[in-house]
Amino acid sequence: MKGATVKPYASAREDRDYLLDYKSIDLSSLQRVDVLDVPVDNVNRDEAVARIMDLVERKDGPHFVFFADPVKLMQVRPGKKLSFIARDSDLILADGAGLPWAARKLGTPLKERIPMIAFLMDVIRLSVKREFTIYLLGSRMEYLEKVFLNLTRSFPGVRIIGRQGGYFNEERGERIKESLRKSSPDIIFVGMGFPIQELWTRENIQSLSRAVVIGVDGAFDILSGMERKSPDYFQVRGLSWFWRTLVRPMNLIRWFAMYGFYIKTFFRGIKVNRRKRKEQKLAAQK
Repeated sequence: MKGATVKPYASAREDRDYLLDYKSIDLSSLQRVDVLDVPVDNVNRDEAVARIMDLVERKDGPHFVFFADPVKLMQVRPGKKLSFIARDSDLILADGAGLPWAARKLGTPLKERIPMIAFLMDVIRLSVKREFTIYLLGSRMEYLEKVFLNLTRSFPGVRIIGRQGGYFNEERGERIKESLRKSSPDIIFVGMGFPIQELWTRENIQSLSRAVVIGVDGAFDILSGMERKSPDYFQVRGLSWFWRTLVRPMNLIRWFAMYGFYIKTFFRGIKVNRRKRKEQKLAAQK
């Protein structure tokens, strides 16, 4: 609509004193739980954002943040080719709904699922207040320009000091690395898709300075408004992966990975329950 204004990003948490709230969170008490041999941070959304802010302030990075779902988790388990991703990540967040389910079955429940888009909005909003700098890397350049426009309108004062598309040749890749070294951003959002973004960041770790690097998969496509989002029904239940499979049948391979995840969790859960019953029986006999 002509003359319409873009409203700044609104949140249910808007009335809070953000800086005070996040400073009051005790990060020393945060723990990880084991989900099929992969350590997942047992945090709620506030605690996850506070952890990001702490990593930025420490300036001893780079630090890596990994959003895990059932399919990714199966590929980063110990012994797998991509196991270094879980090993190197400073923060592993449960994005897919299957992870909280698995954690409950294995007797180590997670506090909550961390939706990626909502989490990123919180990180950006607090970055504005702290004057942290942000670098966007990934997706198509035309999508990224839309993301830049949307974020600068929604978050007045956001300091996006660099943006580069994720499709590049070797020559342009060198320029991107030089840009990262010179700008030395506090936070880098990398949206090249799993596992390309993780492989690229580890291979080019010397160019990342002391940044907190967050792999955001296809978030740029969604934030640009160019990519069709999954319906709210699927989003709130953590089933965006299921929607993507429905609209993109080539993702059928994800079904097989999901099947392996649920089967492994089911049988591991049986073992956990047997061990608990045995321990309870022994305790009762003492």
